[in-house]
Amino acid sequence: LPAALLGKECRRFVSSPNYMLNCGMGVLMIPAAGVLLLLKGGEWLGLLKAVLPGADSVLAALAISVACLLASMNDMAAPSVSLEGKSLWVLQSLPVSAWEVLKAKLKMQLVFTGIPMLVFLACALPVLGLSPVLSLLTAAGSLLAVLLLALFGLTMGLKMPNLHWTSEITPVKQGGSVALALLGGWVYALLPGGAAMTLGRNLHPAVFCLLTAVLCALLYVWLKNRGANVFAAL
Repeated sequence: LPAALLGKECRRFVSSPNYMLNCGMGVLMIPAAGVLLLLKGGEWLGLLKAVLPGADSVLAALAISVACLLASMNDMAAPSVSLEGKSLWVLQSLPVSAWEVLKAKLKMQLVFTGIPMLVFLACALPVLGLSPVLSLLTAAGSLLAVLLLALFGLTMGLKMPNLHWTSEITPVKQGGSVALALLGGWVYALLPGGAAMTLGRNLHPAVFCLLTAVLCALLYVWLKNRGANVFAAL
């Protein structure tokens, strides 16, 4: 059943040009940014390291900010509830829990964002030349940001559903949940890099990883309990 629900969500995404164009550009842009960094990153990092000599922790935080900004280009979980439209009753009538349905919507964004992000990290980390610990924290912070943005997007989709649309472009492009998910991703992307530039070496990337993990846990618990009840009552 989980595989069938995930397959349904993935088929909806890849079969809708509007859905892919407005909510899934990161599928292409994230690995493309990694390849670009692999080809041109040496020149850019040379200038950056000249400005920030010895501040590898700042460089790691900036890398996490870039990864988070790229991940925010994928927000397919935000309109996924609204896209059910008048057919929502079909999912609600299936012999599966509301949480299983929500997990499928969450996994869909994680698949289409997490795999490209792994490609980006595989290209970026060798270029950055960080220590093993900072490289691990950079990868962890980037992947945690992918999870956080997916959880946040799905939460906004449950908070602001629109089930009475006549064209799918309405929930995909004009929905409040999509706008908030995108804006939230941009704002959160500024946090690690901006704080590191302000506080310098005093802010370790581990702090951002811990903060992101806590926020992920809070959103996960809300979705599994309260969010599932909201979905079942729509």
